[in-house]
Amino acid sequence: MTMARAFPALFLVTIVAACASSGSTGAPASRPAATTDGTFLWQDLVTTDASAARQFYGALLGWQFGETTRGGRPYLIASTADGPVGGLVDIREVKDAASHWVSYVTVADLDSAVQQLQSAGGKVIVPPTTARAGRASVVVDPQGAALGLLQPSQPVPSGRTTPIKAHFFWHEYLAQDAPKALAFYKSLLAYDAASTDSKLGLEYFVLRRVDPRAGLLQIPAAATQVKPNWLPYILVDDPPALAAKVAGLGGRVLLEPSAERRNYTLAIVADPTGGVVALQKFPL
Repeated sequence: MTMARAFPALFLVTIVAACASSGSTGAPASRPAATTDGTFLWQDLVTTDASAARQFYGALLGWQFGETTRGGRPYLIASTADGPVGGLVDIREVKDAASHWVSYVTVADLDSAVQQLQSAGGKVIVPPTTARAGRASVVVDPQGAALGLLQPSQPVPSGRTTPIKAHFFWHEYLAQDAPKALAFYKSLLAYDAASTDSKLGLEYFVLRRVDPRAGLLQIPAAATQVKPNWLPYILVDDPPALAAKVAGLGGRVLLEPSAERRNYTLAIVADPTGGVVALQKFPL
C-alpha cells in the first residue's frame, strides 16, 4: 500500500463535524498524562508542502518550528513557549499523496497491539520502528482511519495536566460503523465508553480510561464522501477570530463557528495543503 492511500484526504468533514459538534464532547477540563493504553500523546502532519503548512500554522497559532531529521528525512517540530506541539513530515515526492494529521496513541505493548489490529482487519503502513520517544508504528484501522501507535520509551508522569493554548487536547473518531469501531477500540485500547445526548440525533460516545480520552460518533448516512478518520482538536481562545484569518493565510474554513454548534466555540479548518483540524474553545 502506498503512503498516499494510507493518508487519504478528508472529504466533506463539514457535514459530520456539524453533527458531532452539537452534542457534548466530554473533553476533560484537564487531560490525563500517563503511558497506559489510550492516551493521545503526539501528532504529525504528513503534508505535501511543509513550507506552506509551517507558514500557515505559525501565523494562525503562533507555532515556532525547529528543523531536525527523522528516519533520515527532514522533520519539523512545532512548539510554543509551553513545549512541543507536533511534527511536520514532507511527503511531496510521494505520487498522489494527500496531507493528513496523524495522531499517536499510547499502547503498553506495540507488537501485541499491531498483531491485534491486523487480526481485526487493519493494515500496517509503517512497521514498528524505534525512535527517541519509543517504538512507534503507523497503521490503518479496520474502517480505514490512519492512526499512530506509540509505546513510549520513558514513563510519562502520572496525574493530570491542564490543557495548553495552541496545543492539541481532544480527538474525535468519525466512524463508518460506530458499534464496530467502539468494540475495536475498547478491545485495542481498553476503553470504556459512555454515551451522551446529541441535539441532532446522533449518539456521541466518550471513550475513557478512568478519564475521558476521546470521542466517537457515527458518520451520517447522507455524508457519503466522508471517510472514517481521527479529527484532532486544538485549544484556542477565540475560534471565530481565528476562522476569519484562515482564508487570508491560504487555508479553508470547513465549519464556521455558529450559535448552534457549541455557541461559537468551534471551527474546523483545513490548512493550505489539506490537513484538517478543529479549533475549540474550552470550556464550551
